[in-house]
Amino acid sequence: MRKLHANVWNRREFVGGMALAGAGAYLGIDPGLSFAEPPPETTTIRFQQLRAGCWVPQLVAEDLLREEGFTDIQYVKTKSEAISQKDLLAGNLDLSMGFSGQLVRDIVPGNQMVFISGLHAGCYSLIGSDKINSVRDLKGKKVWAWSDMVSGPVVFFKALVAYVGLDPDKDIEYVTVSKDEALEMFKRGEIDAFMSFPPGPQQLRAQGIGKELVNTNVDKPWSQYFCCSVIANRDFIRKNPVATRRAIRALMRANDMIAENPEMAADIMINKVGKPAKIKKLLTQVYSEIPYGKWRHYNPEDTIRFYALRLNELGMTKYTPKEIIAQNTDWSFLNSLKSELAMTW
Repeated sequence: MRKLHANVWNRREFVGGMALAGAGAYLGIDPGLSFAEPPPETTTIRFQQLRAGCWVPQLVAEDLLREEGFTDIQYVKTKSEAISQKDLLAGNLDLSMGFSGQLVRDIVPGNQMVFISGLHAGCYSLIGSDKINSVRDLKGKKVWAWSDMVSGPVVFFKALVAYVGLDPDKDIEYVTVSKDEALEMFKRGEIDAFMSFPPGPQQLRAQGIGKELVNTNVDKPWSQYFCCSVIANRDFIRKNPVATRRAIRALMRANDMIAENPEMAADIMINKVGKPAKIKKLLTQVYSEIPYGKWRHYNPEDTIRFYALRLNELGMTKYTPKEIIAQNTDWSFLNSLKSELAMTW
């Protein structure tokens, strides 16, 4: 490692040192006192209260976060994902999770919201009626993308239909009702397709209702990018680089734990979130199907570039991938863990 002038580490030197420490740990080498990782600058960390079942790594990571030195792990209640972004921008949250496409849509270059890691790939499914054989068949058809037209599933659906050559604003007739009402309309043949979110696809599959047109757990290109990403408050990561690194490590290790033991994740959702015990088998299936174990093979910057390009072409963001990546991403913490956690990208 290069010489450190006046015994003061700047940010780049700190991250470089952490990377060497991580490599040594991965190879089984004692890094010694020179590379001993310091404790977190803060023992408090604030996440958004869990809203989506696929964000279960946040809860699985709780014990791991304590191992990393956090003694006060807070879950801040928010009304919606959009409001959670406002809370993050206002400094009421330190880290949060969200659908990558929605975050890209809402970001303003240079603001306080910074992408620091991917979380997991997969999750969404598009369910069609027996009359629909492909996404292209939805031209002129009725679709329930969500109960409003601003949420993450809508962003995903519009990117999806545009990807196959349809105009998401002109070629689709959107139905905006509650999720339960949409399902009943689908059963009656009054809508032709709808977006579904775990455990919805698994439940419908078990009941023999509809067919999956797109499953982002397995279907390319969607399965090749992070569905959800980890974002942070810019001031928090600037003031707390060690804490940020430790938090990312805990979340990524939680991904691996879910991949190895999806039943454990289901139990956590039942015991900590209050999901009904009767759906444990279904939740276990959900956590078996979402590819939590593949996170180390995907470059999170590719995800931001992919969605930023799609949404810029649709006019859903006026910012280019280059602008967003340059001003609202910081992969230094994740990069410093690359060797330690055996990332392959």
